[in-house]
Amino acid sequence: MTELRVATYNIRMDALEDGNWGWNARKEHVLALITYHDWDLFGVQEALPHQLIDLKTLTDYAFIGTAREDGIDSGEYNGVFYKKERFECLEEKTFWLSETPDVPSIHPTAGCHRLCVLGLFEDKKTGQRFVFGDTHLDHVSEEARELGAQVIIENGLSKFKQYPTILVGDFNAEPTERAYQLLTTQLNDSRYVDGVFAYGPRGTFNEFRYDCPWSELVEIDFIFVSKDVTVKKMGTLTDSVDNQFPSDHFPVEATIVI
Repeated sequence: MTELRVATYNIRMDALEDGNWGWNARKEHVLALITYHDWDLFGVQEALPHQLIDLKTLTDYAFIGTAREDGIDSGEYNGVFYKKERFECLEEKTFWLSETPDVPSIHPTAGCHRLCVLGLFEDKKTGQRFVFGDTHLDHVSEEARELGAQVIIENGLSKFKQYPTILVGDFNAEPTERAYQLLTTQLNDSRYVDGVFAYGPRGTFNEFRYDCPWSELVEIDFIFVSKDVTVKKMGTLTDSVDNQFPSDHFPVEATIVI
């Protein structure tokens, strides 16, 4: 058996509208949070190219992923950071959440190009192989999110169904929405596995609102796992600095056994 500490973190793109709390002010806190929690693998969303450069200063990690606009270097990245001394990436698969997933493309109702990155990894210590994926569903269109979930199942999960699988990301869909319900026909939401200790709020999107009651937070960032994965514990991390959050999303983490 192999125990893993995994996470998902939407780090918030570098946006002028964030003023004095833009990426230059936030990045040291994002990097410190990741360094302290020391995850084995984690998915990131909304990393612009210069933000990805900063994340790559975390030299214990290697990265797989690509930019969503052209599949090369245009637009936001989402992808997977993994401990390079412990894991080897044997295969990487990227596809877009559209009607033409094999090429950079956008769903007709979506606000942005969206994609999913999957890696087949091997634990060098144990030989255990598993799949870890990261995605970011559309923020505008429920139809695009539903199609995105279907594409992830058909183009991703079905291709690697013989392996334990972890899928993380910002899904922009609450549990009441069809996209979430489709994914949970194939995977378990780590928070709601029977007997799991779940720490912190259910909601994950804080909008940089430090005084927001937990009951008002929107639950859209998830760690999903295949039925053969054991979840020991999970949590939503509300780390803050001087009454400000490092990102407008909380990171979500889980300790799992495969």
